[in-house]
Amino acid sequence: MFNFNKYLKQHKFLAIFSAILIVSLLTFLASKINLEEDITSLIPEGAQQDVLKKVLDQTEFSDKIIITISSTSEKSSPEELTKYAQRLIDTIHSDLPEYVKNIQGKVPEEGILEIYDFVYDNLPLFLNNSDYEAINNRLQLDTIQQRLKNDYKSIISPTGLVTKDFIFKDPLSFTNLGLKKLEELQVGDDFKLYNSFLLTKDEKHLLLFLSPTFPASETDMNTVFIEKLKEIQNSLNAEYSSVNAEFFGGVLYSVANANQIKRDIKLTLGFASGVLLLLLIFYYRRFYIPLILFVPSIIGAITAIAVLYVFKGSISAISVGIGAILLGISLDYALHILTHYKNNNDLNQLYKDVTGPILMSSSTTAVAFLCLLFVKSEALNDLGIFAAVSVLVASIIALILIPILYKVPKGKVNIKDTFIDKIAGIAYHKKSFLVIAVLGLFVFSLFYFTKVQFNNDLSAINFEPIEIKQAEEQVQAIAGNAAKSIYLVTYGNTTDEALETNNELYEKLNILKDSGDIEGFSSIGGVVLSTNTQLDKINKWKDFWTPERQEFLKSTLITESSEFGFRPESFESLYDQISKDFDPIYLEDYRKTKTLYLDDFLSSKQDLATVTTSINLDPETSEEILTTLKETKNVVIIDRKQLNQSFLGNLKSDFNQLISYSIIAVFLILLICYRSFVLSFLTLLPIGITWVIALGMMAFFNIEFNILNIIISTFIFGLGLDYSIFITNAFLKEYEYGTRVLKTYRTSILLSVITTLLGIGALFFAKHPALRSISIVSIIGVFSAVSVAFILQGAIFDFLFIKPREKGLAPYTALGLSINYNKNSTKDKLYFKKEIIANYRYKKIFRSVKRDFENNKERYLKVAEFFDNENILQFYSDYGLLAIYLYYKNPNKLVTGFELDPEKLQIANNCYAAQSEKLNFKDELSQNFSEFKSIVISKSSSKLFEKEIHQLVAKQVNKVIVLDTDYPYQWIVDSNFEILYRQNGVILLKKMV
Repeated sequence: MFNFNKYLKQHKFLAIFSAILIVSLLTFLASKINLEEDITSLIPEGAQQDVLKKVLDQTEFSDKIIITISSTSEKSSPEELTKYAQRLIDTIHSDLPEYVKNIQGKVPEEGILEIYDFVYDNLPLFLNNSDYEAINNRLQLDTIQQRLKNDYKSIISPTGLVTKDFIFKDPLSFTNLGLKKLEELQVGDDFKLYNSFLLTKDEKHLLLFLSPTFPASETDMNTVFIEKLKEIQNSLNAEYSSVNAEFFGGVLYSVANANQIKRDIKLTLGFASGVLLLLLIFYYRRFYIPLILFVPSIIGAITAIAVLYVFKGSISAISVGIGAILLGISLDYALHILTHYKNNNDLNQLYKDVTGPILMSSSTTAVAFLCLLFVKSEALNDLGIFAAVSVLVASIIALILIPILYKVPKGKVNIKDTFIDKIAGIAYHKKSFLVIAVLGLFVFSLFYFTKVQFNNDLSAINFEPIEIKQAEEQVQAIAGNAAKSIYLVTYGNTTDEALETNNELYEKLNILKDSGDIEGFSSIGGVVLSTNTQLDKINKWKDFWTPERQEFLKSTLITESSEFGFRPESFESLYDQISKDFDPIYLEDYRKTKTLYLDDFLSSKQDLATVTTSINLDPETSEEILTTLKETKNVVIIDRKQLNQSFLGNLKSDFNQLISYSIIAVFLILLICYRSFVLSFLTLLPIGITWVIALGMMAFFNIEFNILNIIISTFIFGLGLDYSIFITNAFLKEYEYGTRVLKTYRTSILLSVITTLLGIGALFFAKHPALRSISIVSIIGVFSAVSVAFILQGAIFDFLFIKPREKGLAPYTALGLSINYNKNSTKDKLYFKKEIIANYRYKKIFRSVKRDFENNKERYLKVAEFFDNENILQFYSDYGLLAIYLYYKNPNKLVTGFELDPEKLQIANNCYAAQSEKLNFKDELSQNFSEFKSIVISKSSSKLFEKEIHQLVAKQVNKVIVLDTDYPYQWIVDSNFEILYRQNGVILLKKMV
């Protein structure tokens, strides 16, 4: 990365041109993406869920607005209710034509005639077995006589002008039996028609039903619609002193929720963003810093959307919204780089310090997000890809851009510590009371963390203003069953298939109603029939009206009606009807009768047709009855509570599975990066502890998961993972090089915590329950993560690595045992392999040192034999491997290694063996080295120590060991030394006496 940065700075024009070209291309691709706003895409998939989503996509249950017009005084009459209703309908039609598709609740007179004619012309289709029993009873002589007498009285009455046509067509009122089926299109028997309007039986309330043009999701248009509807309501309420109107519908909650979310975000995040900008400017002392921070995140998001466009073409809008919140993780990388760069302006060292942790952190976080692909939810799959790509790209862009865009102060600038630096400088892991407190909290949480509940009631995270809630209660109190129902939806590939199933359901519901198991139902099962059902009913009509029965009815009517002055041909229409050959009718024939409002029940799109039925149940027995109805083939039950359970019931278990997958995937990534089971485990352990504490606190304070905050919990997992990796790398750097960078790492983590709390945490003050639930879970999770990382993880690494090294002891192994060399032991212990290698365990160079030792252990053993309790100087000691080995072989004598490579010297000096006074590593010679009589020369490639070696050989050294056959040692021979041993790359020269 350092060389790449240099290349970009040397080719600025090319870099700028390439950046503009790439970002422009990505932006163009991202702009072409299709945003899908289907909320059901968030719902996990499955055979049952897929059917539910298709049915919901085809039907509308909550968009209607119910208007109740009520009398407010005893003096008001139903006439005033109908006048108010008519004024309201006329005003809506004139002022809001683009917002309302239709208004139901008024049946015009011509509509009544239309329905009567429709039923009369197709009477067999509207009759069932009980109706035929009623018809058979009406064919009795005394019944015919009584009905003819009533018909005669009706004709000679003042209403005769209206009723005579009906009587001549149907003197025995067979049609009324069919008309009763239309009553089943309305739930319950609490309403009646008055002046063509639907009133409650006490004539105190009138009901209207509005079908909005725009779905509930179109909140911008519906906001205007609701405001205008309220203006009309208030105006008419003021005009009619004894009549008052209220209205309610799901769209009111949609509008209220959308508006409240906008207000909450503007207030909370607006304030938080302002404070955050000031804080970042204050800490980094640069006004442009906030802009720099967000550039990698923005480019990462654009790249993710572009990738999704190329491979998918669309993305769930919900995923983008949630992903935007989760992108707070990608800010960490920019903060981390800036904080390190601010404290160390050496670019090369910067890249050495931050490249590994950032790439490791982003890759593990990305893999954790990609585990969302295991959840069978399209929106969550999109979210996983979006977040993973964003995080990875943002980390790489941050590594490239931040060092280029951030202007480092020239020269050494004494920057005074801010309060953030002072907070980060506290050694939390060394405060015993804090360690005990976190451990206690963890143990306490173990008893609670499995008790967190998942609330699958979506209404629990809805914002419900008091005035809308009151309106809902008032409307439901008046509308009763019309306002709250459970829906049964039959479905099929064709309309006829759906109707066939609906007819079977209709028969079951009739039985349940007759037995009192359900209070009532609204269905087109007795009105709109499948072709097969129609043919069966037509055949039943033909079978019933045998020639004998037809002749009997005709002769009896002619004989008995003559007494009242009716002519023999008066009832010719009836005679034609009972002998008529009826044909099945088609759906379009039903639709021509507009007052049936069949579109409220029937829907057909592409390869799916649905028929809706609403029922009313006693809540105490509903579960048992619904279970019975579920067994009906191709029937879906739409009940808010059960619907949410069907959709979301498995979401919690899916996320438990997701966490398991994430842990496994992250552990494998850590294992690849650290190449150590112990380090991988110790880095992942804090995430597990954080998760337990966060869940324990949620359960203790009775905070429930819901569909939104459980997704945000992945954000906490990602943040905790970042913190854990940063702390691990900080301790490893101190353990390997002795460089204390923990304060810098803690500073970047604190800045991340502050930005998170100011961002998502600020939503705690939101009024919307969904936003507040997200905020509460985030606050608990972030505090848990940072506490565990700073205190417990720090204490673990300090105890296992730092303190043993300071005491000259080996770090703890996977078995929890420290390997310590017993100086009194005479056994070689396999050339001290475990003790030697333990000095480099958990360090980056561990494998190369181990390989080096395996290759050279025989030579090292031979070299050790040449020394007999004497002080030793080693030149070009590299990582100190041979010096440490010789120290173990000569524990009572001084061993000193010389190395000019600063990194190698740091690593050697921070081996636990080097904590002994008998083992030293240096980069320069002091004036007096008279105590050394033996030297080891390990390399021939460097000439840096040649002068010092010549001086020592000439003055005091009597033994020289050369471990490189390419070394030009002839000059040593010429200095009165003889070769005593030359084999296997080891040359021993001793001064001749």
